[in-house]
Amino acid sequence: MLASSPLHVRTQGVFILRSAFHNWAIVALLALSTQAHALNGASTGNSYVHLGTIGTGGLDGVLIAPNWVLTAGHVAQTGITFSSNLGSATVDAAYRAPGFGFPANDLALLHLSSAIDADSFPTLNAEVIDNDSAAEGLPVTIAVTAQSGTQSHAYTTVDAAFDEVALEGDSTATVWYLATGSAANGSPYLQGGDSGGALFAGQVGSSQSLLIGIASATDGSLSYFVQPGAYREWLDATLATSGQRALWNVSAVPEPSAAWLLCAGLAVLAWRRRLD
Repeated sequence: MLASSPLHVRTQGVFILRSAFHNWAIVALLALSTQAHALNGASTGNSYVHLGTIGTGGLDGVLIAPNWVLTAGHVAQTGITFSSNLGSATVDAAYRAPGFGFPANDLALLHLSSAIDADSFPTLNAEVIDNDSAAEGLPVTIAVTAQSGTQSHAYTTVDAAFDEVALEGDSTATVWYLATGSAANGSPYLQGGDSGGALFAGQVGSSQSLLIGIASATDGSLSYFVQPGAYREWLDATLATSGQRALWNVSAVPEPSAAWLLCAGLAVLAWRRRLD
């Protein structure tokens, strides 16, 4: 939990949340009219096929089932179009996570009026990553789609993980954030219009990877992503209303390879022999 005594301001639809402990100013990434930009200092390409734009401003969402898009709660709306390399469909229903109220619980599911077929979908991380589980330094990939449809991605690392931020009046907001480092110029990777973008575990080149975060906010240097794993029960129940489901994985931390385990086993045997 972050310390109390913050400064909380709202101006022109933009929320600013400052913590006295971390001295972070967390800003909602855009009004819905803001055009999406490429990531700061990123590479371009269109291999993240499940990632698409929501509406005309180029806001992002990730197709996680034929009729379902995962995105940030503060961009959720209906009557707009989700467009990706796999196809397009109209959003006919929007469901925000329980307790939503930016920055709190900033996650949403969008239901599509028609299914978008795919051979497979991204796997969602089922475990909540925190600092105690060595989140700091975890290699990750940020991916977003600009209004033009061009995608960009950047390889970086997780700097911190926390579940709450302090609000004005000593109250708190549940956020379940992963914070990623800044770009080479010291600014956040995320820019205006990047809300709903994807955070994948590892340095990956496609969206058929482990999805560990959805872009929510930024400050003067860091970018913040909501962890879907913290909302697994709600996500599963919502998708089940249409008979569909998300794919889940146990951990974002890569498992040791069989070769590594074999070497470790041999080393233990050798050590035991020396003791004998």
